[in-house]
Amino acid sequence: MEIQDIIKQRRLELNLTLKDVAKALNVAEATVSRYETGAIQNMGLDKISKLAHVLRCSPGYLMGWEEKPYNSCDNFHLSSLEKEIIQKFRTLTDGERAMFLRSINLEDEKGDIKKWA
Repeated sequence: MEIQDIIKQRRLELNLTLKDVAKALNVAEATVSRYETGAIQNMGLDKISKLAHVLRCSPGYLMGWEEKPYNSCDNFHLSSLEKEIIQKFRTLTDGERAMFLRSINLEDEKGDIKKWA
């Protein structure tokens, strides 16, 4: 499969809209659409990394170098609510993420994420 097909397939598997992905990447919906049609051939490494994060897969999977989108630590199970929360979180801007993390006490006032005990 080609990168554009993988991008679209992952987005649909995760029930994300073009708008969701565009917002998470801070690009226009048309840009994400062009990623999916192959109209943009030379996507920067930074965009591939961010896109992989949003699509919950490795950059290698997006590039077609790996057969599975997940690594071995992704084999734990999440409830439907947990999955929905994660999907919504990935569409937030950096500022919205910081606000959310502060609201659930995972980020201090300096913006540093608290370490797990």
